[in-house]
Amino acid sequence: MPENKSVAAVVVAGGMGQRMRTAIPKQFLLLKGRPVVQWSLECFEQTPEITRLVLVLPEDWLEEGMNRLKDFKPTKPFKVVAGGVLRQDSVRAGLEALGDEEGWVAVHDAARPGIRPETVSAALNQAFVQGNAVCALPSHDTLVKVVDGEVIGQLDRNEVYRIQTPQIFKTKILCQALESAARKGLVATDEASLVRELGYKIFLAAGSELSAKITTPEDLDRFESLL
Repeated sequence: MPENKSVAAVVVAGGMGQRMRTAIPKQFLLLKGRPVVQWSLECFEQTPEITRLVLVLPEDWLEEGMNRLKDFKPTKPFKVVAGGVLRQDSVRAGLEALGDEEGWVAVHDAARPGIRPETVSAALNQAFVQGNAVCALPSHDTLVKVVDGEVIGQLDRNEVYRIQTPQIFKTKILCQALESAARKGLVATDEASLVRELGYKIFLAAGSELSAKITTPEDLDRFESLL
């Protein structure tokens, strides 16, 4: 780990998870008795390289969210802030809560509760050497391109990866990427796309099947048996 550098985890839980078809955001649904988002927070709390935590919640859920996380007792500095309309707005709010651009940041999707400290540590140490690291898994399935329900071609699965989180960058570079996207009106589903838009090479780190994303009620049921 670089000396005298902060390494922040920004856990993004700013969405409402409409595909879950539940009355509350999916990040607060219970998974083995704990809110989904708490699993990620506890992972980063247990990761030695992480020095502080930021949680980004929907603005209307700040107070209720903290109530639901009353059993989370971090020993590291911990802030909770309101997110924005877009994912990148929420990430930007998380970065602004850090108050400086001199360290590193690991951005993680709260809907991926299976993340493990060893996965985070390995990705962080890879980022410290290469300049960034994005967790990902190779695809083992046959992949095809489809138009209007018709298969029109096949993709080389050796060239296709499933992108996960955390995505780790120098804080200053990610701030620049978000500012550039705002000026250009760019919208992306992950941070790596915006950093790559600045001209930086993106490097992959080993992800995990446990880091899959909860999107539907069936996903939540599956994690009940996995964790």
